[in-house]
Amino acid sequence: MSELQILFPEPAVVVLSGKDVSIYPVKLRHFELYGKVAGALVELFANASVQQINRYAEKNSRDLKRVLRATTSLSRWQLWRMPSSVAVQVMAQVVKANSDFFAEALPEVVRALAGPLSPSV
Repeated sequence: MSELQILFPEPAVVVLSGKDVSIYPVKLRHFELYGKVAGALVELFANASVQQINRYAEKNSRDLKRVLRATTSLSRWQLWRMPSSVAVQVMAQVVKANSDFFAEALPEVVRALAGPLSPSV
């Protein structure tokens, strides 16, 4: 059963304005967009200033909303009303949660790859 928990991990939960928001593992179909947005965000946090974060949110708001829509339980309406600074904070939580999901799955992948190879016919 532990294998299924790795294959289908439970969503992480964060509290936003007193309400629980579920954070889901990124799906393969969203992986390219997630990588683009998450990579830019991680790079931004390396030398973050308030102006740079605001510029990031302004330039990437469409992609940011698309990723948050795919990886959280937030509705389009909630995302539309969300301040950009909050969206960046939620995206940071999405990155953290997904890195945790990958970290949980990685040992299983290593074990599977290290197992005996079946002879090819």
